[in-house]
Amino acid sequence: MRVLVKIGSALISDGPRVRFPWLAAKIWEMAELAENGHDFIIVSSGAVAAGMELQGMKTRPNVVQELQLLSGIGQVRLMTYYKDLFREWGRSVAQVLLTHHNFASDTERATITQIINAYMTRGIIPVVNENDMVDKEEFEYQKSFSDNDILAALVAINVKVDLAVLLTDVDGLYASDPKQDNSVRLIDEVAQVTPDIEAMAGNTGNALGLGGMRSKVAAARMLTEAGIPAVIASGRYTLGDVLSRTAPATRFQAQPVS
Repeated sequence: MRVLVKIGSALISDGPRVRFPWLAAKIWEMAELAENGHDFIIVSSGAVAAGMELQGMKTRPNVVQELQLLSGIGQVRLMTYYKDLFREWGRSVAQVLLTHHNFASDTERATITQIINAYMTRGIIPVVNENDMVDKEEFEYQKSFSDNDILAALVAINVKVDLAVLLTDVDGLYASDPKQDNSVRLIDEVAQVTPDIEAMAGNTGNALGLGGMRSKVAAARMLTEAGIPAVIASGRYTLGDVLSRTAPATRFQAQPVS
């Protein structure tokens, strides 16, 4: 099964640094699942947090150029983590940096698809992130890929994955914000993303990222309308448990594609 795993800022960063033990555990889980026939594409945030880690910073700056600079140096550190951790399991990784402009034409979309498919055919794991160095709209307007949720959906749709897993810091979609109400109900199955479902997502996000449940539900809608099932799940559970449906999560059913 071809699976896209999206890792957002709320998981990969613990304040202004990368949560290395957590990342190592997730890579171990993917390596183990790969031995059982699963193929993975990773869409990973965390470049700015890694840059802050390198610079010893504790507060995310507001100046766009500073964020771009942090992203540039942090992306190198982030990919080093992925490279070294996967190498322990005999796997290689490839960096794929994209902007929303790469999806603007059929030719560019086809090129992205061909490159990612070629890596996967060779057993190389693509690690995708937004190219913040050139696409400053992510920082200026917070409207581009929303902490890579929309990027993950676009990649998944173009390379035709079997499942997209959007990992976050909560168990899934709740009827209201679980951080404000501990008794709120987890929505475990969504047959179709409706305005009512979108309204449940609210506007909450993570201080180091630009996403939140709203952008994840928007990504789930894109995915399911393209015939791809999606899962929003907590990163504290193993990927094996998420894939086997033994971990709590919100699962979005794929819609028929004409």
